[in-house]
Amino acid sequence: MLLTSEINLLRSEVALMARKAMDIYDQSVQCLASGDEQSVARIRAADSELDTMELNLDQRCMELLLLREPYAIDFRFVFSAIKITRELERVGDQSKSVAKWSLKLKGAPGPDMMELAAKAREALDTAIQALIESDAKLAAEVMQIEFQVDAIEDRIIESAPGIAEAFIAKALERIGDLATNIAENVIFTVNATDIRHGQYENPPEI
Repeated sequence: MLLTSEINLLRSEVALMARKAMDIYDQSVQCLASGDEQSVARIRAADSELDTMELNLDQRCMELLLLREPYAIDFRFVFSAIKITRELERVGDQSKSVAKWSLKLKGAPGPDMMELAAKAREALDTAIQALIESDAKLAAEVMQIEFQVDAIEDRIIESAPGIAEAFIAKALERIGDLATNIAENVIFTVNATDIRHGQYENPPEI
């Protein structure tokens, strides 16, 4: 069936964009330790490619909605893909911010910052796996990881960091938020349930 093949192609292209966003994130975290200007330039170029992917996928999604009239889970996936690609593009933007501010660091990042980077990566990686596997249960795990991301960022901010550290911490925390947004869209696609705005307000003890 033509629609099925086009939906599968869209899934593959969104997954490719997600992996590229993860790669950009990993490069930005490496910049925290290296402070390498050439690496920052490469991240900027890769982020530009991510922008182009978002535009192309938005166009593909609009064509599918208008011309193929998908329904049920196919409609929810295409509808969510428009939002997910936007979140992935923002992951690139925030990663670029991490890389840019890494050049302003005075010395190596502290253990709290590296813990925050690792936890934000865990949130993003889990969200991407949930997206690729259409796994709502895995997506729900992202919410719990994000509570931990927030707690670590709070700890860093309360320690009165320098300007560069504060901007990096905020960008990493924001990447955790974007991972949560991706996960929410996965849950909507799979379960037809909208869990935005408060479903996970009360975290467990951590």
